[in-house]
Amino acid sequence: MNYILCSEGFRKFFSAIQVNVSEVTEALILMRDNIPLLLRELPLGKLIVSMDAPASVYEPEGKKGSMEVYCSPEGYEEQHAYRGSFSTGENGTCDVIVYAKKGHSWSQEEEDALSFLAQNIFVFCGRARMVGLMQRANVMDNLTGVYNLNGLMRHGQIMLAKGSLSDYVACYCNIKNFKYVNQNVGSRRGDQILKKYASGIAKWMLQDEFVARLGGDNFFVLIRKERVESFLDFISSFKVRIKFPEQEKEYAILSRVGICELEPGDSVSDALDRVTVAIDVARRYSKQDTVWYCPKMLEDTMREKEVSLMFPKALKEREFVVYYQPKVDLQTNRICGCEALVRWVRNGELVSPMEFIQVLEKEGTICNLDFYVFEQVCLDMRGWIDAGLEPVRVSVNFSKVHLRNSKLAENILSLMEKYKLDSKYIEVELTEMSGFVDYDALTRFINAMRKHGVNTSIDDFGTGYSSLNLLKNLKVDIIKLDKSFLDDIMQSRGEVDEIVIRNIVRMVRELDMDIIAEGVETMEQAEFLRRVQCGMAQGYLYDRPLPREEFERRLVTRAYSV
Repeated sequence: MNYILCSEGFRKFFSAIQVNVSEVTEALILMRDNIPLLLRELPLGKLIVSMDAPASVYEPEGKKGSMEVYCSPEGYEEQHAYRGSFSTGENGTCDVIVYAKKGHSWSQEEEDALSFLAQNIFVFCGRARMVGLMQRANVMDNLTGVYNLNGLMRHGQIMLAKGSLSDYVACYCNIKNFKYVNQNVGSRRGDQILKKYASGIAKWMLQDEFVARLGGDNFFVLIRKERVESFLDFISSFKVRIKFPEQEKEYAILSRVGICELEPGDSVSDALDRVTVAIDVARRYSKQDTVWYCPKMLEDTMREKEVSLMFPKALKEREFVVYYQPKVDLQTNRICGCEALVRWVRNGELVSPMEFIQVLEKEGTICNLDFYVFEQVCLDMRGWIDAGLEPVRVSVNFSKVHLRNSKLAENILSLMEKYKLDSKYIEVELTEMSGFVDYDALTRFINAMRKHGVNTSIDDFGTGYSSLNLLKNLKVDIIKLDKSFLDDIMQSRGEVDEIVIRNIVRMVRELDMDIIAEGVETMEQAEFLRRVQCGMAQGYLYDRPLPREEFERRLVTRAYSV
């Protein structure tokens, strides 16, 4: 039996150090304070603990150092040292070196006690380090090593308690087009980009500023108010270098940024809510990458959420009503078609399409509304035909979101078959094509419609994707000239607009397509369109969108006197 290990001093020592600490240094200080409990049983001269742990995401610099836990005032024997060496699970090392007191050499029983002591010092230090790492893991992002959302909130509460948050500006940074960068370089190198982005921001910051990763390619940054312009300059020119087997490539990382100033009493949670709203605005309006928060944005967001929540019930209860706006042949002044437009009748009042179309488009539920409208159009047309009233071709709006559905054409044709409608009565108008990139899906859909004799048209020609590339690459039937082209016809620069419109009309006709001008409001605009041989017009000069019953009366008369 080893009587040293059974001694009262050993028992008291190990009892005293059984305290939860989260740093190796704290553990060693605790041992140092209780070393006197061992001195009656072990003539210690000097005790040194050294640790060398590799770098990790939670300890970017690793953990390397040595501490003298005890040194006897009477000196120690350098020739009489016990050394315990241990390996950590991460290929690190921990060394415990114990020298005998001056004039003493270790007995076998003492060395056995020292072995037990060294092993427990290693375990105790390892436990302290593990607790520390677990605490860091709770508040730090395991990929980039910056704060995670928990860490952001915890640090924010500390700053709020100090009353210092109002000295800062909060920024929500989102890497633009990171999905495509990730696809291009691979997920492993994509992770490297995220790490370098986070570490680059962290290195740029002052000690009292901080960055947190919210997930994906989204980061929250808190910086001093006077440094916000410098930060925006820094983030706008951020570059990273990534190694490939054959070479090293440099990537310019562009960011969207939502910003808000913190006021006295604001919490980090308040700031996060506001910059989330601001970044959402930046995402939706791609020309504006930096957006400062204003209270109206929050009002708009709450209204959008209300629309989103009310929509399913409104659709089920058929609160959406189809109106028809006539299209007029400019040469004969007779109705040659119409556009089906949706109106929301909520509690007896009309809700503007501007308040709900964009919201539904954003969340994808616009697809449900589009098919609701299309089926109502089919039902109305079937009714007109059965009543002996010859319909005109009706254009029905379908959002570009539908093009993600490979069965879009099949679904449209199925409804036409259900109501036994001839293809000459239907025109599919693709809306919001600005920024659309899936050219193959668009081409497949247009070809499928053409194969079955259904006309297709593109809304808002002259904006974004709906430009000359559309004329060159897509064989649609009808081009709808954006209203903005007509707005300045009678103004000072009208001559320039006339030249542009005249040539657009000529190109469209030479490509064997029809063209219609929307937003025609004056006789002067109509006369100009006739001169340049534009075939059709649509606008308030002729009619506003009409309820079904009123449009039916237009189908009887057909002609306009303007």
